[in-house]
Amino acid sequence: MLAIIEKLPRINLGLYPTPLVEAPHLSSVLGGPRIFIKRDDLSGLALGGNKCRKLEFALGKAKEEGNTAVISAASSQSNWCLQLATAARKVGMKPAFIFLKGTHTESQGNLLLHNILDSTFKILEISDMRERAGTAVTEAMNTLAEDMRAEGYSPCIMPTGTPTAPSAILGSAGWVNAADELISQLEQQHIEAQYVVLANGGGGTQAGLELGSKYLKASYKIIGISILSSTTDAKSSVLESFHATSKFLNLGTAITANELDIPDIYVGDGYGIPTREGIDAIKLVAQTEGIFLDPVYTGKAMAGLIDLIRKGRFKPTDTVVFIHTGGTPALFAYHKELTR
Repeated sequence: MLAIIEKLPRINLGLYPTPLVEAPHLSSVLGGPRIFIKRDDLSGLALGGNKCRKLEFALGKAKEEGNTAVISAASSQSNWCLQLATAARKVGMKPAFIFLKGTHTESQGNLLLHNILDSTFKILEISDMRERAGTAVTEAMNTLAEDMRAEGYSPCIMPTGTPTAPSAILGSAGWVNAADELISQLEQQHIEAQYVVLANGGGGTQAGLELGSKYLKASYKIIGISILSSTTDAKSSVLESFHATSKFLNLGTAITANELDIPDIYVGDGYGIPTREGIDAIKLVAQTEGIFLDPVYTGKAMAGLIDLIRKGRFKPTDTVVFIHTGGTPALFAYHKELTR
């Protein structure tokens, strides 16, 4: 771990390092390249996921400041909100959320687990995830915070879609740390990776991974498969998050838009709406490696990886690391789409 990160307030929530495992059967079916999967779905919090690394630092700061409740907003099947709710309960804080309607609002998947956790939440009649940082959602979170203060809580608002928010910067720092972990695993296992592929939603995970990898002079190229935004918007979010986090950690590291690779052709009809290719990718990885991806993030990211392989983006002798960012509880909310 970088010395500057060791000094940050932190709560230990995950089981690290997460495994880095080879996927030989998947690679064989696709005709190469050599594929490894970084299993952040086994991080140990709320059935796993990439948000755990972020929350260790974001919640560490919230606890240090004396907060007794946390508030955030995202889609109704949000992995971020589920892991935040679980982490909050683990450290004795009350979780509360403003949910955008999204695709599935039935008590299944992540929403079922929120009911088990007794999260407080309100679902707004807004479906577009790009509105999560908009006026209506912000006002709803502020109203919720006022209500919780009246109940005796001291709430901390952790907005999404705002790369320079303190909680977002701390979250990206968690993925700077993950880059250090991944580089160490590659060295220990004598693996020379040419590419790392992951889903790009809000951009904070990729920003932290890009920052840590560039600062530590990793030799691999990162490809973020957008599951939400256009390439232009996704790059803008990553750049903003990258530079805010670099400044916060005093790393003195910069990046340009031209250095980022974030294709947007795998989004399909929109955030949270499965694609045929994404569903096929979920089934292929399950049937070759016994690993379950999710329909919102990793299914589309794997579909992107498969398409890039078929288009000849990688040489058969290349090694690619796919980051499994979790989200598997959502499979149960999408059971109709997956059993079509």
